[in-house]
Parts: sequence; structure tokens; C-alpha cells
Amino acid sequence: MTQLGPVAWPPAPIRTERLVLREPEAGDRAAVIELLASPEVGTYLGGPRPRGELESEMPGVPSRRPGLFMVDLDGAMIGQITLTRETGHLRQAAGKAELGYLFLPEAWGRGYAAEACGAALDWFTGALPGEPVVLTTQTANVRSMRLAAKLGFIEVERYEAYGAAQWFGMWSPVTPDEGSR
Repeated sequence: MTQLGPVAWPPAPIRTERLVLREPEAGDRAAVIELLASPEVGTYLGGPRPRGELESEMPGVPSRRPGLFMVDLDGAMIGQITLTRETGHLRQAAGKAELGYLFLPEAWGRGYAAEACGAALDWFTGALPGEPVVLTTQTANVRSMRLAAKLGFIEVERYEAYGAAQWFGMWSPVTPDEGSR
């Protein structure tokens, strides 16, 4: 996996108590279109994408790429998580892995995002020990700010971009050696 480093992709599905993180499948297409066309999901991302545009552009199987996990609940896709190398829109983030997440509104408020993101971060720590992960969200996105704090992201800075106040945080894994000092 060149985008994250020397990691075999895709990994085996990651199972949590309620969820499975896995590669995209053909059956995810409708849910991915729903996710990207959702006004609620698009609120802090520049707005929803037009459904017709998504229908015509999206292949039968949503894009499979290193670092993209579909979040599956009881056989249905409810969200997606990405771990990709940050290209450097912020000096502190350049070259670091960045966590992103989108969930269907009906999945909000049930702890699925925290469970899935925690599992993805655990996988990342095992795959690339000691590497930090960054996250950016609008400060107005209160749910995302709470999730970042719950996952252990520490605020590095706030800044203005895309016409809104942004929050930039970093997460650093604790290795067993570090935890015993």
C-alpha cells in the first residue's frame, strides 16, 4: 500500500462487537450514493453531491482503494472510514496519515463511529506502529469534535479554511513500552 506505507492491502475484515470493517462490495453502491447525496452528511463538507451525478459516475462496485473501509452492520453498509496520507494542506499534517469518516444519518448517535474508528486506529497501530494520525473537522461539527476527543485526538490548532473555522488534531498511539514508563 503506497498511500500509507508498506502495508498489505486489503487486510482481513476487522470485526468489532457490532460491526465489520471491510472492502467495498457491489451491494454497497446504493448506500454510498445515499451517504454522499445526504444533506445531513454534506452539511460540513461543502454540501451534498447531486444524486444523478453520483448515479452516473459511480461504477457497479464503489471505488476500492487502500485505506478505505466500509462499515457494515448486520450485512448493510452504514458508513465508511478512510486512512490516507495527508498531502500537506497543513504544514503539521504533511505526510501523516489522516482519518476521515462518514456515516449515514440513521446510524448517528449509537456509538458506531467511535467503535469503527477505534478499530481502524487499532488496525493502523498494528500495521504501522508508532505513527501518528491526524484529523481535521469544522469546529461547528459538534458531533465530529466529540468523536475526535473520544478517540483521543489532541487539538494542535484551529484555523480558517473553506469559509469556516476548522479544528486540527493529532492522535499518537501508545505502545506497550511507552505505557509502562
